[in-house]
Amino acid sequence: SLPTAMRASYALPGVFEPVTCNGRVLVDGALVNPVPVSVCRAYEQPLVVAVNLHYDLFGRAAVIKHSAGELVVEKDAPRPGQADTGHQSRETRLGITGVMVEAFNIIQDRISRARLAGDPPDMSLQPKLSHIGLTEFHRADEAIRLGYEATMAQIGELTRLQTVLA
Repeated sequence: SLPTAMRASYALPGVFEPVTCNGRVLVDGALVNPVPVSVCRAYEQPLVVAVNLHYDLFGRAAVIKHSAGELVVEKDAPRPGQADTGHQSRETRLGITGVMVEAFNIIQDRISRARLAGDPPDMSLQPKLSHIGLTEFHRADEAIRLGYEATMAQIGELTRLQTVLA
């Protein structure tokens, strides 16, 4: 069914539960092919434009200033023997889900780079989305706007390629 397919399309182990369908466990295809240029090439289209969502990933990773062991606790959590004041810092550490998402992002970046090196698209759009988290669906309008801006920044090249390759 369409709802099952949609649910499976964003299933990420540790973040969103995988979907079982007809005895198979289904997860997001981006786990193995985040920028599926090869799939597009199989359709024998004259022009393949890739959208690399992991382009500026390491802008986010550079912001993380804590050691891996510290990432799973609250910033100002009381230490043993300290009183809990009841106040939490506005800056909290990633937590276990955040660590898993960041690990997923790094893996996706590496897979994307390897796949794109082996099978480059005719053109690559690279919207700067690293400041938008994986589960920040409420920021969809912003992501769409940034994608539009990345496309318009390369519209001349896209038009040229379309003319040459068509």
